[in-house]
Amino acid sequence: MNANRWNDKVEWLKAIRTGWFNEDYIQFLIDKVWKLNDPVNIIDFGCGFGYIGLLFLPLLPKGSTYTGIDISENLINEAKSIFEDSGYKTTFIQADLNDYHPIAKYDIAISQAVLRHIPNATDILAKMKDSVINNGLVICMETDLELEKAGIYFKGLNYGELGITPLMRKLWEKELKDGGRDYRFAIRIPSVMQDIGLKNVRVRMSDSVYFINPNTTNTKQYEAFSSAWGWNTLLQEEDRANFIKSLLDKGLNEEEAETYFKGEQKIREYLTHKNEVSIVKAPCTLITSGNK
Repeated sequence: MNANRWNDKVEWLKAIRTGWFNEDYIQFLIDKVWKLNDPVNIIDFGCGFGYIGLLFLPLLPKGSTYTGIDISENLINEAKSIFEDSGYKTTFIQADLNDYHPIAKYDIAISQAVLRHIPNATDILAKMKDSVINNGLVICMETDLELEKAGIYFKGLNYGELGITPLMRKLWEKELKDGGRDYRFAIRIPSVMQDIGLKNVRVRMSDSVYFINPNTTNTKQYEAFSSAWGWNTLLQEEDRANFIKSLLDKGLNEEEAETYFKGEQKIREYLTHKNEVSIVKAPCTLITSGNK
């Protein structure tokens, strides 16, 4: 992974994680599904600013610990600052997941919205398995891009007719063919877990759904949503040539690139009316776990 890509994402990651999971559902998983009744030691592969630690530690048995690994120096420093006076036992290590090999053994290895960004995600998942004790738990919380795109609704905008989604799929497929990330890795994780020898593999889905509207919207959440795909600014005429060229370089033809450009612009125009938008977004995040 590229550290520079994530070094300037601290505030964006904080905003977009707002409401990503409901605490009561995570508590249900901890108590009823994973049955974590005693303190546990967790290692988080691709921890970012420590979001999983912030979410899990208050819900876990007292005495649980959290170790986070991330390639970004800025995110690691932010995580250290956040947890400095928290009272929780935490450790943060800056390292590329491809190069990092945990020495200690943990009760739980977890990753959240990381594996879908890594070309060799299966190798990282195998490393997660190796990092836990016998019968230790491996948890992956990942979103399949097909499900994520299908789970967006803009009131008053026919998103399905913009023509962007099938073109996105073409771009993602070319990226995978060229050795890049697997955009559907999330939905393959249960099978991969079984293939690498994990037992008791089970899958759930996050119950969290965003409803962004003028009456209840969280400003940071709206801004994070609109900027996630670059939808927070209108494309100017001088941007058009570069935008289309980038799509041509990624594998679209000229007609497809033009369709994509027009669809993008419609979404951006829709989102400029901040006080009128009504958006439902169901991330459909798969929560897959298995035991070593």
